[in-house]
Amino acid sequence: MLRAIVEVAPGKMAEYMELDKKSEAISTRLGMPPLRRYRCFTGDSINTIVYEQEFDSFAAMEAFNEKAMANPEIMAMSAKMEALMESQINEFYTPIP
Repeated sequence: MLRAIVEVAPGKMAEYMELDKKSEAISTRLGMPPLRRYRCFTGDSINTIVYEQEFDSFAAMEAFNEKAMANPEIMAMSAKMEALMESQINEFYTPIP
């Protein structure tokens, strides 16, 4: 599972979410697995979005990422989204047998 924690710059959440929806539509066409999004319900992290996504394997995730990185639409959208972020942390998890 990939878990990404994104801190959006203050005052930029609406713009970021609009780009996020467009990016998801493009990524889905490229074969991205379903994406779950979470926002902080209470507390000091109102500009935080947590994404969770499950891939069949690390190799499947790498194959999708290669396809996405070769797509000019995704790359342009990513650059716009990154300009609205303060930080991003990616975490990778594996099931416990």
